[in-house]
Amino acid sequence: MGTDQARRTTFGAMMAALFALLAALTYYVPIIGAVTVFAIPLPLALYGARYSRGPSLLVAVAGVVLSFLIAGPGGLLLALLNAPIGFVIGDGVRTGKTKLYIFMAAGLAILITGVLQYAAAVAFLDMNIIAELMDTLRAYYAQTGEIMERFGRLPDGYDEMVNQMILLMQTLVPSVFILGSYLTAFIMISIILPLMKRLGADIPKFGKFRSMKLPAILLVYYALVLILSLVSTPEPGTMMHLIINNAMFVLRVLFFIQGLSLLAYAVHATGYPKWVLVIAVLFAFPLSAIVVLLGIIDTGFNLRGFITGSKGK
Repeated sequence: MGTDQARRTTFGAMMAALFALLAALTYYVPIIGAVTVFAIPLPLALYGARYSRGPSLLVAVAGVVLSFLIAGPGGLLLALLNAPIGFVIGDGVRTGKTKLYIFMAAGLAILITGVLQYAAAVAFLDMNIIAELMDTLRAYYAQTGEIMERFGRLPDGYDEMVNQMILLMQTLVPSVFILGSYLTAFIMISIILPLMKRLGADIPKFGKFRSMKLPAILLVYYALVLILSLVSTPEPGTMMHLIINNAMFVLRVLFFIQGLSLLAYAVHATGYPKWVLVIAVLFAFPLSAIVVLLGIIDTGFNLRGFITGSKGK
């Protein structure tokens, strides 16, 4: 019993120290940090994959404290963002969760910690990154407008066009933040889980991308949002305007991904070489409206059955 406790304590100390070292390296050496930033949660994930939540939480706290002692406020910021990710990945692996569950949990952890850090920056540091970014964009487009006016190239309605674009960007900030959180989670688990597998952890597998199938309930949500956007004209900046635009944006991105999955399935099912899929994906972006439509149809109907000839399946 004492030997197990000593082993657990020693391993926890090593993982906390390695976590702090990765956070400090990422903060102090930006060139290397561009790579190590995605591996910071690895030590805590390794520990969490072996031991229960109580000891894992203590090691995560120790890693955060060490990061602050080694790298100061910058290290603390990185540690607070990455510690929950490492904890949920390790706990998901230890409890035998699916890779999809781990991905969703990691994305939610990034989203929550990001929102909390943004709120803390606004409340305690009087620093609103989004507002500052919008002010920077306004100043940039104002200077651009002055230069264009000087050369007689300023288009009619330039100021209105800029205001509409900046308003749209402000409106879609929540959607971009959500999608960015899950994209970051996807990159992290794509790096961390293979490393954990090499180090002896039992890692679940993702299904093939071509087999992806969104839940049909999303079609109901999409229809409701679409109807709401047609029957109402909420004022820009209102809560209803934010909800409609962000929901529409997120759903269209999801259906676009579903459309890409259908293309991958079609290429595989018909036996075409993989370079055909690469070309199809390149054309998918300028033809995104068509790909979104394919994703919507594929979500609600057995479109893949028509490709393989198995309509009844």
